[in-house]
Amino acid sequence: MKQKQIEIWNYLTKNALGIDYAKHIEVIASAIGEPPQGTNNDNVRNWITDMVLNHGKPIGTCIDGAFIILNDTEREIAAKFVERNNRANAVRNNGNYIP
Repeated sequence: MKQKQIEIWNYLTKNALGIDYAKHIEVIASAIGEPPQGTNNDNVRNWITDMVLNHGKPIGTCIDGAFIILNDTEREIAAKFVERNNRANAVRNNGNYIP
């Protein structure tokens, strides 16, 4: 993973364990010192997508932002949220975070 992705992962595992603690993308971007890019922090969104698809990270997204998936219910909610694209299966297959 890229350094910024490591920073995102570290931030999420400290601040967004579970869907109830989901963080908006702009909050994540600010926390890692990443200035806005594109219409909606597209760079941070792309890094998170890459982490799910290519690095097996159990990160979900919902209306409230991104979070670390802790259980099957959260994983299915996250998968349904992205069902419209190819991330749904990656979210399901990456499992749950176990520290």
